[in-house]
Amino acid sequence: MENKKDIIFRLKLLLKITSAGEDIEDMELSDDEKTVHIRFNTGYKRDVNIACDSGASIIQDVVKVLI
Repeated sequence: MENKKDIIFRLKLLLKITSAGEDIEDMELSDDEKTVHIRFNTGYKRDVNIACDSGASIIQDVVKVLI
């Protein structure tokens, strides 16, 4: 089974060194593991629905909202 929390943590680190994610302050997985909460340095927040996603699909869904 894939560890969604670990995927989000590692994805956050990777995205923060790209131009698409350089303004990300934090990314975290909701307690029910169905949503990724993205908080930007500006204070703006964005939620990404990842319910039923595989690890690769989580990455795709998060990247889609950033580009």
